[in-house]
Amino acid sequence: MAVFVKYKLILNRFFAVLICAFSLIILPVKAHMLNETSAQVILRDGQVEISIITDMVHLVATLQDNQAWLMGDISEVMPEGLSADQQELFIKKAFEEAVYVSVNQKKLTFERVVFKKTNHGHSTEIVLQARHSFANVTDVTASFPKSLGTVHASFVRPQYKVLNAGDDAHVVF
Repeated sequence: MAVFVKYKLILNRFFAVLICAFSLIILPVKAHMLNETSAQVILRDGQVEISIITDMVHLVATLQDNQAWLMGDISEVMPEGLSADQQELFIKKAFEEAVYVSVNQKKLTFERVVFKKTNHGHSTEIVLQARHSFANVTDVTASFPKSLGTVHASFVRPQYKVLNAGDDAHVVF
């Protein structure tokens, strides 16, 4: 009986070590999974702002991929060995050309492109801003470069209210 208990204890420890070993193998794989890109297109009076949150490491790798250029997914291959500032300039130029936005079927030109680091690993927020002169906006069209992969986009038209202390806001969509 004592021998059986001893073998059972050894077997339990063996399984515990196996579980730990497998979890060490699986966890790094999950940590390196790519998050899909998200974008928010915000329509304001006289302005459209596009906020793109993407994995910068993946984006740079895609922009440096010769195969992506051959397939027409990117218009120019990013040279390797660029500093972070040079990469940012390259991406700004590429996004000014490749991100498309129109209001009332009129293409807009981006006046400003800003990079903001996020607190989510390799993610970076890229904000593009353009102006429009329409008093009444009936439609907005946006498209994103293939280098971003799948983009989960939301379109927002904020309604602003000034609330005094204790007031309620009623918004109709």
